[in-house]
Amino acid sequence: MSAFDDLKARYFVLPSGGGSFGGGDPGLPQYAGCEVIPHVGGAAYFRALKAAIDKPDVTYIYLAGWLFEPDFQIVPGTKLADLLKAKSKAGVDVRVLGWVVAPSVLNNPAVTSGKVSLGGVDTTVNQPTMRFVAALRTEPTLVPKALLNVLSHPAGAVHTKFAMVGRPAGDVGFTGGIDGYHDRVTPIWHDVEAEIRGPATQPMYDWFRAMWNENQSRSPVTVTAGTTSLVTRAPSTPALGARTVPAVSAGTKHVQSGRTVPLMNFSTLASIGGSIAGMSLPTNSPVGFAPLGVFEVKRLWQKAISAAGSYVYLEDQSFCSDEIFDWLNAALKANPALKVILLNGRQDPNNPNPPALLKLMRRSINDHLIKGLPQTEIDKRVGFFLTQARTVHTKSTIVDDNWAMIGSANVMRRSLYTDFEHVVTFMDSAGTGVSGYRRALFNAHMGGPGLPDPAADVARWFAVPYHSPAAPRPLSRLRLPFTGGFALTSAEQVMVDELMDVDSRGAWGSGLASLSATAVGAGN
Repeated sequence: MSAFDDLKARYFVLPSGGGSFGGGDPGLPQYAGCEVIPHVGGAAYFRALKAAIDKPDVTYIYLAGWLFEPDFQIVPGTKLADLLKAKSKAGVDVRVLGWVVAPSVLNNPAVTSGKVSLGGVDTTVNQPTMRFVAALRTEPTLVPKALLNVLSHPAGAVHTKFAMVGRPAGDVGFTGGIDGYHDRVTPIWHDVEAEIRGPATQPMYDWFRAMWNENQSRSPVTVTAGTTSLVTRAPSTPALGARTVPAVSAGTKHVQSGRTVPLMNFSTLASIGGSIAGMSLPTNSPVGFAPLGVFEVKRLWQKAISAAGSYVYLEDQSFCSDEIFDWLNAALKANPALKVILLNGRQDPNNPNPPALLKLMRRSINDHLIKGLPQTEIDKRVGFFLTQARTVHTKSTIVDDNWAMIGSANVMRRSLYTDFEHVVTFMDSAGTGVSGYRRALFNAHMGGPGLPDPAADVARWFAVPYHSPAAPRPLSRLRLPFTGGFALTSAEQVMVDELMDVDSRGAWGSGLASLSATAVGAGN
């Protein structure tokens, strides 16, 4: 076994033996001979996507997104909707899945009458997406191929930000945190999308196909968000067939692809039509291709964090997963040299975190991430950093310069169990891919080129001064532990557990009986 094989066994989710009684972990597939290109920033990603779409021999273009808007320009002067319509008219197989809240929520009389608020999600998220899909359908060839994605858990979302482009010479896939929305391409919005080439595009194609055919199998229904109503799909929507992607070796990266699919498990209160504030509790049908759910994102993340030896770096907008922070806490205690860096940014102006989630973040950090660590160790080894210069919307983790993850999954319980998510994790047999990605991210925030030595680069973070209100800086370190102000009230805990950060494995809905009004959470 080579040294790189040893590294893969350490960080990747590979098959494990079952001993005398058989069984064991079957692992997750790994794909060698791939290229992974992290695009830092929306403008870089959309230039790369358009370059792929513009190839003359493109056979298909598939997009699945959490948020689109009809006037979004993929590059200055070119609307994404116009580009897709032109390609479809020219004979390219263009298919789009734009997420909407489960129809049983959007069409609930208490919601449509305005008695129950969805926390703004119907106007700030679903309405632009519905208008984008409606704009695509003005091209006749796209009428059956521009769909509203209705698969989500009632308290969740189809959160993937995903694209696939097919060519005879090899497919290309994109996955990450970037939506087709105008502020995603501005300098104050920090995000990452990974471009994948080579054999790892096979599970990406299969992921889109599974979601497409599940939507195609469900009867069309008209849904309403705000002032916009639209049928979810045309009766003539075609199924999507299987495809074996071209077996093209594209690079030295080894890739694992991971998904989250929720379990549709509802309490008796929901299943018998219980109500809250006049709203019958919604449900949704089990997902045909994964009736028991799929939790691969959790497995990939947990394995790599548990293997960490020198550093773990996470960029995210919502650091409130007790479970992920428990993994980090155990790794810190097992490895005295390990350092953990968390980077957060200013609030997303389109989707600010409710006060309960901000409290939850503080509680998760205090009671899970740094639990049992002396203050001297916290100061030296755990850094929580805040950049006021931009919104950090990235969903990415790097471990030891050996392993990295890019995708749509946040550091939240809902990303492990309730939202539809997709990530890629990668390692590089050439030894440069992950370190290069780390240097690019650090450069984006530290104001200087990332250093070749990872230990020296990590040390730069811990040299950042602690936050001082009297002398605010673009990048500051916040003092841990946070003190006071993070105990949730009983009502806030119910909102977190039932609406904001749901675990689909539990019977959903019973806790809602204690609330007088409801707001469906749909973090982006």
